Amino acid sequence: MDREVRRALGRGAVLIMVPVVPDAGRSAKANVSTDAGTLQAIDEEAAAHGLTRSAFIASAALEKIRRGT
Repeated sequence: MDREVRRALGRGAVLIMVPVVPDAGRSAKANVSTDAGTLQAIDEEAAAHGLTRSAFIASAALEKIRRGT
């Protein structure tokens, strides 16, 4: 471990892991099945945020991944 990092940890700093999801730079298709009510709620929220269904689902998934839950 880096000496500077050790010193910082000794002063109360903390280390955290941050998940990295690399952007592949291309779209990929995926078929997803869900309850019709859930799909309607997704579509309504996506529209409210000016997003497509796909963009909304991708954004929500990445947020969940980044939070680690």
